[in-house]
Amino acid sequence: MGPFSRDEVSLHPRDNERRRGFGTLHCRPMERHSGLIATALTALLLIVLVGILLIDRDLADRLTREDALVEWLQAALFGVAGVFAVRTARVRWRTGASPVLEVLIAALMAGLIIGEVDLDRLVVGRKIISTRFLVDARVWLGWRVLALLTMALPPLLLALYALRRWRELLGGVRRAMAESSGRVFIAGVLIFGATELFEKPLGRVPGVPRYMFEETLELIAAICFGVALCGQWQRRREEKARPGAEERCAPPR
Repeated sequence: MGPFSRDEVSLHPRDNERRRGFGTLHCRPMERHSGLIATALTALLLIVLVGILLIDRDLADRLTREDALVEWLQAALFGVAGVFAVRTARVRWRTGASPVLEVLIAALMAGLIIGEVDLDRLVVGRKIISTRFLVDARVWLGWRVLALLTMALPPLLLALYALRRWRELLGGVRRAMAESSGRVFIAGVLIFGATELFEKPLGRVPGVPRYMFEETLELIAAICFGVALCGQWQRRREEKARPGAEERCAPPR
C-alpha cells in the first residue's frame, strides 16, 4: 500500500502521527541552517571591517583596540549566547533531561565576558583575577586569598558537577556534534582557542592595526556562539512543546 496523502486518515495511530507531521520536517532557519547564518554574518562583518581598513586605517585601529567597539560587541554576543544557554538549560531541566552541557556553556560565556571587559578592574579599579595580584606582597593577604577563592572555586565546583554527570555530558556533546548548531558552536570554540594560542603573532602582521586580527577573530567566534546557542534553544523548546519535533530537523528522505 502506497504512502497516504495529507487528506487520508490511517487506522493506525502511528500513521496518524506521521500524517500530523507531514510537511513539517524543515526546521526554523536558525535551527537547521546555523552554519549558513553564521557564515553570512561573518562575511558581512569582514566586508565592513576590510572596507573601513581600506578607507580609514586609523578608524580601524580605534575600533579594534582593547576596550573599543569590537571588543564590546564580543562581550554583548557572549552575553546573548549565555542567556540562550541558560534558557536551554531551563527547558531541558523542566523536561527531566540533564542540563549539564548547557550549564557549562553558560559558565564559559560568563567567564569570557569577565575576561573581555576586565570586570574586576571595572568593579574594584584594578585587575585582581591574575597571578600578578596573587603574588603582590603589597596587598593584604586576606584580599589575595579571597581573589584566589574567586578564581579557583567556581571552576572547581563546575568540574565536580561535570564529573558527576559525565555520562550526560558526553551524551550532550555527541548530540551537539550531530546538529548544525552544535557544529557551529564547536567551530567557534576552535576559532577562539586558536586566536588565544596565536595572539602574539596575530598582533605583528604588517600593514594591519595591532589588535585587528585578534579582535576580529574573537568577534567571529562570538557570532558562532550566539547563532549556535539560539538555534539550540529553539530546537529544545520545540522538542519540549512536541515530543516528535525532533523529526523536524531530520533531513528529508
